[in-house]
Amino acid sequence: MSRQINLADNKGRNAEVIFKSFTKKPLVKTVTPKGEATQTVRVLKSVAQNSYEHLLKAKGGDEGVAQALITSDPEFDVSMTGLFVDETSKVYINADLKPVFRIQKTEAVYLPDGSLKEERTPKETIANILAEHPIKPAGKLLPKKEVYNKFVFSKKYQLTHINGLTFDFLYEMAQELQEKESMMMLAGGVKGNEPLVFQDGGKTYRAFLEGRVKDKSYILLIHLSNLELKGI
Repeated sequence: MSRQINLADNKGRNAEVIFKSFTKKPLVKTVTPKGEATQTVRVLKSVAQNSYEHLLKAKGGDEGVAQALITSDPEFDVSMTGLFVDETSKVYINADLKPVFRIQKTEAVYLPDGSLKEERTPKETIANILAEHPIKPAGKLLPKKEVYNKFVFSKKYQLTHINGLTFDFLYEMAQELQEKESMMMLAGGVKGNEPLVFQDGGKTYRAFLEGRVKDKSYILLIHLSNLELKGI
């Protein structure tokens, strides 16, 4: 699925361009014994009453669960297991596996050594990738090796043009990054110092732009990170 981002370059020019998930096509193709193509579907494994957590409480412990597994199949519901699932919704449950409708979210902040620093109410985040103020370069270019050794990347998106003008715009950015063997840190907000947020209520990310060109073709990738490597 493609979406748009308002992006600016080092010259202060900006344009709305497309970004999409960058995925590689699988090298291995699975087929049936007859050579027919296969597809992935979602099926229901079990319901709450058949879960290990519920059985553990109902049977009084692991020994009770083990005995139940020997004498019957409590983890298997003939009428439900194996049903195809089209759509799902996220539901919060309590220790009794009952749905709850009022929750309080907390955000855990950890120190570099893995110990808990604090728990706090999560900050409300608003998407800023298509805001009035474009996503722009934040500071000088950074050598690729320095970025790779300092940050852990969790996602990446590919930028693509929508017309001839945006092709030239993105091609020039990719060419500069390749020639200088560097990556460009991106930021949003009025002052251009805020992390990127791709959807309301979503996570905040540090973003780094990588570019390469070959003849009249280019590739621009936005690498996202919310984890920085630090020494203890």
